Amino acid sequence: MPFYNSSVSHILTELKTTKNGLNSNEAASRLKQYGPNLVKVSSSPWWRKLLEPFLDVFTLVLAIAALISFWQGESLDGIIVLSIIAISAAIFYVQRFSTERVLRSLNKSTIEDVTVLRSGRSIKVPSTSLVVGDIVKLSEGEKVPADLRIIDQDNLSADESVLTGESLPVSKQTAALKGDLPIYEQANLLFAGSFVVSGTATAVVIASGNNTQFGSVATLSAQTEAKSPVQKKIDQLISRIVMIAGAMAIVTLGLSLLRGIELGESLRFVIALSVSAIPEGLPVAISVVLVLGMRRMAARKALVQNMRAIETVGVITTIATDKTGTLTENKLSVRETWQAPGANSLDQSLVKAINFGGNLSDPLDKALVEHGRKSNLYNDKHRPSSEIPFDQKYAISASIWHNGENFKVYLKGAPEAILRLSKLSPANQKEAELALESLTSKGYRVIALATAETAKQIDDIGKLTNHKITLEGFVGIADVLRPEAAEAIRMALAAGVSVRMITGDHAETAYQIGKSLGMVSKRDQVYDCRKLDQLSDQELLSIIDKTKVFARVIPEHKYRLLKLLKRRNITAMTGDGVNDVPALSNAHVGVAMGSGSSIAKDAGDIILLDDNFKTIVDAMREGRVVISNIRRMLLYLLATNTGEVLAMLGALLVGSRLPLEPVQILWVNLVTDTSLVIPLGLEPDEKDVMKQKPQKPNQPILSRPMVVRILITATVIAALTLATYLIFAKSHGHAYAQTLAFAALVVSQWGNAFAVRSHTESTLARLRVMNRSFYIGLAISIGLQALVFFGPLGEALHIAPVNINHLIIVSLISLVAPILAADTHKAILRAKH
Repeated sequence: MPFYNSSVSHILTELKTTKNGLNSNEAASRLKQYGPNLVKVSSSPWWRKLLEPFLDVFTLVLAIAALISFWQGESLDGIIVLSIIAISAAIFYVQRFSTERVLRSLNKSTIEDVTVLRSGRSIKVPSTSLVVGDIVKLSEGEKVPADLRIIDQDNLSADESVLTGESLPVSKQTAALKGDLPIYEQANLLFAGSFVVSGTATAVVIASGNNTQFGSVATLSAQTEAKSPVQKKIDQLISRIVMIAGAMAIVTLGLSLLRGIELGESLRFVIALSVSAIPEGLPVAISVVLVLGMRRMAARKALVQNMRAIETVGVITTIATDKTGTLTENKLSVRETWQAPGANSLDQSLVKAINFGGNLSDPLDKALVEHGRKSNLYNDKHRPSSEIPFDQKYAISASIWHNGENFKVYLKGAPEAILRLSKLSPANQKEAELALESLTSKGYRVIALATAETAKQIDDIGKLTNHKITLEGFVGIADVLRPEAAEAIRMALAAGVSVRMITGDHAETAYQIGKSLGMVSKRDQVYDCRKLDQLSDQELLSIIDKTKVFARVIPEHKYRLLKLLKRRNITAMTGDGVNDVPALSNAHVGVAMGSGSSIAKDAGDIILLDDNFKTIVDAMREGRVVISNIRRMLLYLLATNTGEVLAMLGALLVGSRLPLEPVQILWVNLVTDTSLVIPLGLEPDEKDVMKQKPQKPNQPILSRPMVVRILITATVIAALTLATYLIFAKSHGHAYAQTLAFAALVVSQWGNAFAVRSHTESTLARLRVMNRSFYIGLAISIGLQALVFFGPLGEALHIAPVNINHLIIVSLISLVAPILAADTHKAILRAKH
């Protein structure tokens, strides 16, 4: 039986404790048996984390290539390949460190001292020393250290917004409850991580550490995905390339041996082919581009903690947003009032009904104070002569003020309770009920105000039952919407990204907020999640497709909703509280608010420093630019690598020697390409970047036209490289021809780099858009190539002296040919569209 269904005496018996608490020996024994009151999250063993970056096909192919290079005596080639493996592993370790940040945060919970009863004596112990069965004493402002069942309480209310998303404090009680209740209706329990807003409590610990609601959040958070959707697509692309390269290597080895080529030369051929096929520089280039993207996003008030989130935010198809603190300011305000017929001054009653006993810790009283200041009726120095805190029996609180020789009592509380005490005429009762219905239909939380006169001070609401109570009116209270939220949502929708609100609020409140933000227009677009546990995943998926606002959501529901959203969408989740942590850490992109809880910020991939929903749209723009630039890099690198492969295969088919040495290919792939591929990743955005609809999650990273352009450019590069080698091999020998073929390959990359700067514009038109880093990269590449041809690096790369005129002619043809081929393809596509 759940603890909230059981009586206090039954629970104390079950937990083998008493109202005087455990004795010290029993507490120490339980602490030793069950461990400290800390959240612990399981993780992979250290050896698996250490080996993980080396356990993929990409690394395996490179390792085999390195071993064969050392076996053949090509030590330089082997060292370069091993360096590639080491750099890739270092990048992986850095990314792994960032993804585990949330788990470290969950274990860094602040240790606070807690008052407990041990053998009937009150003592202070660290929160980590609490055990099940301990009797805890709490008062206003204290943080709840574990899950507790309330034994005694005095006007107790708790702020559970970090767990449930509800802005309003929850009134607590001691009596056992009936039925199967969600967390936000378990009124006789206090939950770890929540805060006492008012009153005092004595309670027994029923769960600690991982067994608390907070601990279950940690368990959900541990199921974090490390790879982004874009990275998965790139991995799939690389895997296909590796498989194709492996098949080609086997066929090539067989063909070369059949042609009578000796084993050593055949293996060198296979190494060259394998190295040609794999874009070794891609991981390094993408990481550098993402780091620079992080800096640009930080300037836009979006702090990126996981750099993979930059690429993913560019392809999101839906934003699942929390309401409290994200779309709203998590600050209650008076939105509308209704004054009863015959009432004197509702605003004056509103100000005098404020309870000051809790030092204005109740958000409701803070909202009334703010309203009183706007009406110039509130005065900090004026205080009632006495107060009656919120009485759960009557659902009313009161402030008593001197009124000449008598006293005037100002009441505020539940509308139904005050209407019952007011004894209105049938006509006035009907008018009040219609006003109440009007306010609640707008999603407001409504409180009623009333007054009564007494001859002496009172200390109990029950003593007013025989007095005349005058209804003064109703006050509609709601959370304040962020002023920029509606416009930000409109911008997201215009970019083809859907927005869904997930909140713990009542369905009507959620509908009104969604309507105000332009998210919903009909009530059937709002779903009450109290029925969610009864639905299968398939049934819930059909509901998710047509729902824009989810109400009455608890953390487990939010996590399940997100999992199903991810099946058909690339999803960003926003939030600021502990209740958002499972969803934040498992979303494709977790977006935390800068003013939110520390654990939510650590769970998020991106933190909005200004708490501005619009910053998400700015991050989307930056992400789309990054994705577009990653495609440019892929276009550039795959055209290069495919060209190298075709050149090597062409040499085998025509029966010639290798037109390129493996170390030359590695030089092109790692040094020459890297100096240009990173600047290509920093290209300015194109005009229509925020008008394009996001790609479907299952679409490949490269579109069909891009694949066609890769093949066209690769064919041109291969033809240039092989033709140069064959022409000069006949007249000047192998070494001379190989040097010019190497030059043709490098210069054709420069032409390819100019061509891929835009996906649609001609190379000449794109020259009008300045990218300083591109020209710096080009200058570096030219300088490095000069060191190879005219400096000390020539010997290591098998460079032979060549005629300068031959070098210039080959270079000019190799520069222009890829540009003409790519621009022709772009022109054909523009004509089609």
